[in-house]
Amino acid sequence: MEREEVKKRIAEKFGAKARIEERSPKRVYVYAENEIWTDLARFLFDDLGARYDTGAAVDDRDGVEVMFFFPFDKEHYFVTIKTFAAKPNPTLNSIAAYIPGAKWIEREMFEMYEVNFRNHPDLRPMLRADTRPADYYPAKREVKDSHETVRERDDGETRADETAGKAPKGKNP
Repeated sequence: MEREEVKKRIAEKFGAKARIEERSPKRVYVYAENEIWTDLARFLFDDLGARYDTGAAVDDRDGVEVMFFFPFDKEHYFVTIKTFAAKPNPTLNSIAAYIPGAKWIEREMFEMYEVNFRNHPDLRPMLRADTRPADYYPAKREVKDSHETVRERDDGETRADETAGKAPKGKNP
């Protein structure tokens, strides 16, 4: 579906709750209010025939900006839905119930940024090591300095040997 038609249909259905902007010929941005963002994702996916690609998040002082990308492959452009989950408890509705591929990126956003996706079928950490504290969200600004790291970043030759596959000095593999 052509970009102008997609923009027109989004504007007709969602009005002022979805602000549409273009910054390049290959991308249309839709800034959606929280209460309509899941309906907008479903509309793009089911009604307009966009393919779900992936999502991303960016931490901000006031919250987390969440983006989901929907390409129109034949026409060679993307529609990016952006919404904002306010801190201290960033929460959004999940789109995973009707776009199953979104459940993985929503789980990652939960684990990295503490974005709680309501009605997610399985919102549990998938990357977190058992030794990491439960309240540690590595991509959040607030927690980066409040937890001690297991390893110093500048551990020099020992780390270089380890990454090169050599046994640490003085230890028999």
